[in-house]
Amino acid sequence: LHRFARRTAHFEWVDADGIAGLEPDLAGRFRAGLLFAEEAHLCPRCAMKALVRRLEGMGVSFHFGRNGRNLPGGFHVTIDCRGFAARDLLPELRGVRGEMLLLRSGEITLSRPIRLLHPRIPVYVVPRGDGLYMVGATMVETDAEGPVTARSVMELLNAAYSLHPAFGEADIVETAAGVRPAFPDNLPRVHRQGATITINGLYRHGFLLAPAMARQAAELIFNRMQSSERAK
Repeated sequence: LHRFARRTAHFEWVDADGIAGLEPDLAGRFRAGLLFAEEAHLCPRCAMKALVRRLEGMGVSFHFGRNGRNLPGGFHVTIDCRGFAARDLLPELRGVRGEMLLLRSGEITLSRPIRLLHPRIPVYVVPRGDGLYMVGATMVETDAEGPVTARSVMELLNAAYSLHPAFGEADIVETAAGVRPAFPDNLPRVHRQGATITINGLYRHGFLLAPAMARQAAELIFNRMQSSERAK
């Protein structure tokens, strides 16, 4: 825990009483923790739906189920956000598999994301509302797809149970696995190749870094358009 604290910032130590005041259902379970008062969380699926509705209202068209090679032509710029599928353009990409559980429990109430430094797996539990909790996430250096493994389910459930025994009686609503795209240094990149701009390598931090990446892409697009206008 002390090594973890030295690598982080903008937190305050809380003792057992402080934890109980912040999360009453965790009272008496932990002696100390770190509070990141400015940390926020969101529901990615809800955010994506809201973004689609907003963009459609601005006149943006969405074409689902296409592989990027049979889209309508005539675009001045193409932004490639295919993630791990973009290895044809970005051979440095590697896959990092992540797995998660969605649990439902009416026996515990948490108001904020909780990270637990478990001996087996660092786990986080994120409240989604209506008694739903997302428990994640494993990091496996492989690009193998497929359903969640039994080992991961056991480790995630064990870690959630360590946080609070009530999770032992929770319903497993969903299991999911995916492959995150990452470059060798685990840092994202925005790169222009002719008329194509690639945004990739966001690793585990897609929604956190997406606004900054989108801003960089927009700057590349408008700089290219301005350069084209000056060349005329």
